[in-house]
Amino acid sequence: MDPATQVTEPTNRRLRTLLQTHQKLLNPELLRPDQGAVLIEQNEIADSLLLVQRGRLAVEIQQIGHAARTIAEVGAGAVLGEMALFGIGEPRHGARVRALDANTEILRFSRETLHRAVLFDAELAAEMLLVSSERCRNSNRMINLLLDGIDATTRGDASALADICNTLRNGPDSMGEAAAQLELLLTRAAPRRQGR
Repeated sequence: MDPATQVTEPTNRRLRTLLQTHQKLLNPELLRPDQGAVLIEQNEIADSLLLVQRGRLAVEIQQIGHAARTIAEVGAGAVLGEMALFGIGEPRHGARVRALDANTEILRFSRETLHRAVLFDAELAAEMLLVSSERCRNSNRMINLLLDGIDATTRGDASALADICNTLRNGPDSMGEAAAQLELLLTRAAPRRQGR
């Protein structure tokens, strides 16, 4: 699995290949954003899919009352924005995507053009759904690990927490931060347990 994109590499590669194969038909817009430019804004209506050609992007989530968190950094070959393209009504993006490098190049495929293409290309539709389902499955796995980590911390089980934190550190960037926070909570809770 590519920890930055949370998608298994062969799956992501197939979708990239299909998008590149249909590039003439899909007529994507070539973007060369400035460093720091926002390409997708969280909660905005999803109108496109991005394919990173060169450079690095940060994927960030912001919850009300909290600072934005970088949940991943992605590079060349990453496909972003596909999860929101096939929702009901006016699907919205679940994260902000920002350019980290000055030399970033991205192909932006419009929602309308992609919808027309998947009507005639079942393989493209299947690959887009596969990438989305893999991301959901991997997100569920990370959520389960976090819940297991909270449980191990609550029980004071340092051994179980160490295993969980090692697994979290092999996931997306923000999971390493979560592992460190769980370990800190365990050390802070240990003196209270001993004083009982």
